[in-house]
Amino acid sequence: MEERHIRIIELVSIHKKIEVSKLAELLHTSQVTVRKDLDVLADKGILKRERGYAVLNAEDDINYRMAFHYEIKRKIALSAAKLVQDGETVMIESGSACMLLAELLAYEKRGVTIITNSAYLASYVKDAPGVKVTLLGGDYQPRAQAMVGPLTKMCAQQFCVDKIFVGTDGFSETNGFTGDNLVRADTVRAMAESAHRTVVLADAEKFTRAGTVSFLKPSEVSVVITDSGIPGEIREYLTGAGVQVLTVE
Repeated sequence: MEERHIRIIELVSIHKKIEVSKLAELLHTSQVTVRKDLDVLADKGILKRERGYAVLNAEDDINYRMAFHYEIKRKIALSAAKLVQDGETVMIESGSACMLLAELLAYEKRGVTIITNSAYLASYVKDAPGVKVTLLGGDYQPRAQAMVGPLTKMCAQQFCVDKIFVGTDGFSETNGFTGDNLVRADTVRAMAESAHRTVVLADAEKFTRAGTVSFLKPSEVSVVITDSGIPGEIREYLTGAGVQVLTVE
């Protein structure tokens, strides 16, 4: 993705709704160029177009979460991509940083196979010629655009991979990595059992709040990739629990 696209996402995330003319002024470029950029971002579902404006998606939309802290998530995904080799098979759970990782693997690696419960992810990389996607079956959650439940768990048990990449909604020393949906948390836990190593991708803000449902203990996680804003005491706690913590600026 071009740096100008990233800057547009940042600006729309701040303003929620901003005129094309204002974007062109802030980016020191033409309105024609901005409109072309917005067409690309709208096609990806990251932003919406309204007459003369760029608009952030609704807060309960998965694309809203994609745009929020986009640059940080992109750096986290870049760091995670270094853990994957050409030709490798990995599991990737639904989540915005996970989507960006999938995109990097699909377009910048060769021969990678992605096993996922995310219909959104499968659609996100559908045009990449060099990636194979295996979509797990199950009950469809429209909001997350992901498969969950007993069938998803049963499908995941048929695989054995080296790494799974997952997101998290929160963290606490008491409950470990937490989510906000019981069925999704149960599904993620089952998927993680099919991998030798679990890698959590999360911006530092996730470590300042606790979700409602515990799904992974620190002892079940090999690596956390986050940004440098992670609280020092949380980083020390994770390191003490044997988790490798990688940070991006």
